[in-house]
This record gives sequence, structure tokens and C-alpha cells, in this order.
Amino acid sequence: MDSTFKVLSAPFDKEIEVPSSKSYANRLLILAAIKDGPVSVRNLPLSSDVETMIDCLKKVGLNISESANGVIIKNSFPECEEKNPLALTLKTKDGGTTNRFLAPFLARGKRKYIMEAEGHMRERPMEGLALAIESLGAQAKLKTREGWFVIKGPMSGDHVEVDCTQTTQFLTGIALALVDKPTEVIPINLGVSLPYWELTKTLIKLGKSDENIYQNPVDFSSLSYPLALAAVEGEVTVKNCSQVDSNQADSAFLKVLEEMGASLKFSSKGLTCKSGKLKATDFDGSQCPDVIPTLLYVCSFAEGTSRISNLEVLTHKECDRFVEMIKILENFEVNFTFDPQSYEIKITGEPGRKLSKDYLPPADHRMVMVTYLFQRTLGGGNILGNAQHVAKSFSNFFDVME
Repeated sequence: MDSTFKVLSAPFDKEIEVPSSKSYANRLLILAAIKDGPVSVRNLPLSSDVETMIDCLKKVGLNISESANGVIIKNSFPECEEKNPLALTLKTKDGGTTNRFLAPFLARGKRKYIMEAEGHMRERPMEGLALAIESLGAQAKLKTREGWFVIKGPMSGDHVEVDCTQTTQFLTGIALALVDKPTEVIPINLGVSLPYWELTKTLIKLGKSDENIYQNPVDFSSLSYPLALAAVEGEVTVKNCSQVDSNQADSAFLKVLEEMGASLKFSSKGLTCKSGKLKATDFDGSQCPDVIPTLLYVCSFAEGTSRISNLEVLTHKECDRFVEMIKILENFEVNFTFDPQSYEIKITGEPGRKLSKDYLPPADHRMVMVTYLFQRTLGGGNILGNAQHVAKSFSNFFDVME
């Protein structure tokens, strides 16, 4: 059901906390579910993607106890798998990491599983992942009469090639599922989102260690929204962010904000960001796509013309974010041009501009949150549609930001 939120214009001067990382969390949950238990995963975020992952892991037989601080996974998969000739259907909803990490994980087992995704996820790229799973001897069929994605393992082999042209999530899903196997995982066409693959490799080392307590850090994607608003017009201290996490691709956002003229400082209180006289930037968006919409917002209020390039990776998200950001920029009358062939956007910023407009963004949490930023900075008093979708990564977004 669609929900709306009335965006008010108010000074932004707050001390806040932001969610922990769902990118880490779903990787850590898969690793913990494979390792001989018990394994504790702490500081999980309020995220529908993470909640869906935990629910699916329980349904395949994992004994998981939950607390306010995280979960403890007490057994492992596929050892916990029920011997049942009937297929098990899993409602996997619309999360990219949830679906793309679960599919190869399920192929570790012998039972047939039917994954039923929701929304735009059913149309997002999955063929490369299915091919990689099948090359390891398992069954992986998309859009069959039985269901959206039908999987039956086990998978095995001495090596597997994974095409990363569209996303590194295929590569990560396969590598996580094979963490305890000798199979060599070979990336093909590895170009975009490289930091996400580096994060996966770091966490795989953790999964292979004797450590049985996994700590989930603050999410730098979620962090980008309050930092962006503060950089444009205000000041914020993020109490639960004490240092840059270079393993997260979106940590690059802090550096570009500083280069544009915002003031960022770590102290005993956390990370403080203050507004400054912002100037234009030239930025390659191929490696940290999740913060590009937020950066486009900042560029809209910076002096000069910014160039954000290599944005094709945005087309493979919860929606086509390249197209949807163009619609958002048009709606809020930003002075910009774009090139659909090279996937480049140029923005000439207008500091201090005001414009009151309602907007209904697509059912994509990042499009909803960046629309909020525009509406608040441009004067407030607007109705923001599809507000409920912030629950995907930042459930208390409006409480934190208001």
C-alpha cells in the first residue's frame, strides 16, 4: 500500500545515528549460515532485505535466535536441510542482495527450492547467476511454470567463471556459497562496483577464520543522506560513525563532499559534517552507484557545472535509476543535460534556489530518500509518495532526518 509523507523545511542541526550496513549484513548472514555454529552476527540494521534473508534462512532449516542486537545461527546449511521430495517455496521479495546471495546458497543443498521475488526484482538481471550455478552441475531455471527461479543442487566443480558485466552481486553470491569449497571462482568482465567485490573478499577471509562473532558496521550508503543535507544547508553529527570504512564503496562520498567544500571531521562525538560554499565536481560513478543519486542532489546546489559519468550501472538497480534520476531532476527544474549513450549527467547548480513541488518517486528506497532531500531543501510543504519504501534500508529515515 502506498504511503505519503509531508516534507517540512526546517534547519538541519542534529546529532543522529544511522543504520548499520545491509550490504555487510546479508554477506555475513550467508557466511554464518555455512559455518559450523554457533555464529553471532551483531548490529543488524532495520532493513526489509535483511529481515527477508533471515526469514528465508529459517525456512530452510537454520536454527536462528534473534535479539535486539542481532542473531545467533546455531547450525549450518546444507547439513540442516530437510530431506523432502517436495519443493520449498521461498518468498524472497525485492532485494538484490537477498535474491542473488540466496540462489547459489540454496544450490549447496539437494532439495528443490522455488524463489518467488517481488516487484522489479523479477525483471532485474539474473541470467548470469543462473548460468554460473548450472556450470557447477546444479539446476537453476528462471521464469518457469513452477516459479520465478527454481534451484536444485548440489553444485560442485574445480572452477567456475562468473560474468560481472551487469553486477558483481553474481560473483559475490557464488563466492560466498563456495566459501568452504576448493572451487576456484573466476571473475569475467570485472569492471563496475569493484569495491563491493573487495568487501566480499575481505569478509570471506573472516568466514574462513576461527572467528564466530561477526560485527556489522555503520552503513555508508545510509550515511550519505544526512551528510548531503548538512553539506548543502546545515550541520549534523553522526554519533555511531567513528572512522571511514574503506571496505565500503560508498565511503568515497565523504571525500567528494570535502573536495566540493563541505567540512567533515571525526571526533570523540562521531562524524560531523557542516555546510560550506560548494563547488562543482567531476566524478566517475561506476564504482559506488548507490550514492550517485545523493551526489546529483548535492551538485544541484553547488556553484559551477558538475559532471557525473559512467552511470550505466544505475540501470540495473531496483528501478532504472539513470532514467528515474533524470525524471527527478526534471521535476525539480534542475539545470542539467544528459547523454543516454555514454550515461553521463552534467548539472549546473543553483545555490539557494526554492521550488515547492509534490512528487511520486518509484518504489525504490533510494529514489524516495533523494526526493526527500530535494523537497526539503527547495522549501518543504510537499507530499512525498511511496514513503514506505525507505524500510528497505533505513526504516527510521524520517524520524532521523526530521
